[in-house]
Amino acid sequence: MDSGIDLLHPDIKDKIRSSGRDFVNNDFDATDDHGHGTHVSGIAAAATNNNEGIAGVAWNCQVLPLKVIDKEGSGLYSWVAEAIIWAADNKVDVINLSIGGTEPSQTLESALRYAYEKNVVIIAAAGNDGGKVLYPAAYDNYCLAVAATDYNDTRPEWSNYGPEIDVAAPGVRVVSLVPRWYFGPDSFPYGYGTGTSMAAPHVAGLAALIKSLKPWLRAREILDVIRYSCEDVNALANKGRDNFIGYGRINMEKALVPIKIKK
Repeated sequence: MDSGIDLLHPDIKDKIRSSGRDFVNNDFDATDDHGHGTHVSGIAAAATNNNEGIAGVAWNCQVLPLKVIDKEGSGLYSWVAEAIIWAADNKVDVINLSIGGTEPSQTLESALRYAYEKNVVIIAAAGNDGGKVLYPAAYDNYCLAVAATDYNDTRPEWSNYGPEIDVAAPGVRVVSLVPRWYFGPDSFPYGYGTGTSMAAPHVAGLAALIKSLKPWLRAREILDVIRYSCEDVNALANKGRDNFIGYGRINMEKALVPIKIKK
């Protein structure tokens, strides 16, 4: 759920469930005219083993693109809330929200509650100004709030923080898809991105994989698997759960491994 997606990008076109829904222009063509959504979607679900570009986290999962951000990079809470309800009614398993605002919204919170009660896992970016966790990530009862880490497993100072933070994931100079028009018609349609927007789809992809492997799990259980399998990479400074990276940086190997019970 973002600015849409390049529906014909060669590295994700075969993973897209439909042309989606555009809540900005009120139609059923969620084509990306900004660029952010394509980059985020690629991190979560770019195709694998296709001799193209990158491999997304959720190698066997589909994407339903929903456009709630316009070509200038702005949107309304009402668009986001409508999209969340529409996604839940269309039986998605995971919603990624690499977007955020500074003000609370009862309409937005109600939509999040609606989706969560329909067993949808909701992942949201914490924000990138070094301040308080943005909304919707701050609605901790319904969202998993994601901070960023860099290639040294360190939280950048710009990654927002607070008691709502649940986990962290890579968010510095992450390579992913860009729309084919982004750098020009004959360019290589990939680029770097930095922010909690890039961290969140790592977590959303992991949630989708867990759901695909263990479809009986409830949303709450999937969120707990992600939280409790994290690596406490800042334990020397902040042991245990903290306000900076929550339970730690996600660990996909631990989250996906079957639980072994010994007699």
